[in-house]
Order: sequence, then structure tokens, then C-alpha cells
Amino acid sequence: MEHHMSNDMDMDMNKRPFMWMWFHTKPQDTVLFSTWNITSAGTMVWACCLVAFAGVLLELIKFTRRVIQKNQPTSKKASYLTRLFSTMHIVQTLLFFFQLGFSYCLMLIFMTFSIWLGLAVVIGLSIGFLIFGGKSD
Repeated sequence: MEHHMSNDMDMDMNKRPFMWMWFHTKPQDTVLFSTWNITSAGTMVWACCLVAFAGVLLELIKFTRRVIQKNQPTSKKASYLTRLFSTMHIVQTLLFFFQLGFSYCLMLIFMTFSIWLGLAVVIGLSIGFLIFGGKSD
């Protein structure tokens, strides 16, 4: 009994997303999810804008955490559990959660090896640092 794959199956297997293993400039890529496909220069520009905005947002989250930490009253009289479950500590924890999530997403986007997406990550983080970095007064 012979087993042959139909032409339809061959076509489907050839259409699966390709993962680059080297830096490239091609405007064909999949970013983070199988549904986020870059298929043209136009979609690459939109993706780069979104990625750069995410970088700025990450720096804003880090800035917000610094401001909260600086303005948080320190009460040595409060017990450890009281400080642990204080509103400000919970807000800090939630901000840290989002900071960590954004950081890993940006790392994974950089790991697509797209020069354009990698540049968007660096530019977004740099713009965010320019606006928010080191300013917690």
C-alpha cells in the first residue's frame, strides 16, 4: 500500500509561518502570535509603530513604579503583613507584573530577528527613556 500526500497537503505545509534564524530585512514575519502576520511593507510600518509605542509604555511603567516608591510613606511601626497587603504594595506588584510582561514581549519581538522590529524596540525604549528615564521628582 502506497502512502502519498496530496498536493493540497503539500501546499498547506509550505504555507506555515517561517521562523528566521538570522537578522533579515524581509517584510514577511509572524510576531508573537500566529494571527499577527506581517505581509507587506505597510504592515511592517504599523507593527514597528506599535512595538515602539510598547517600548515607550514600558518606560512609563518603570517611571510610575519609581514615583510610587519614592512617594510611599515608610512606616516602620506597621507589621510586615500590613505592609505586604497595603494598597500601594499591591499597585506596585501589579505594575511590576505588567513591566515584566512587556519586557518579555519586547524581548520575544526582538528575537524575530527582523532588523526593523528590533530597531523599533530599541527606538521605543530610547524615546521612553528620554521622556521618563531618571525623572522621578
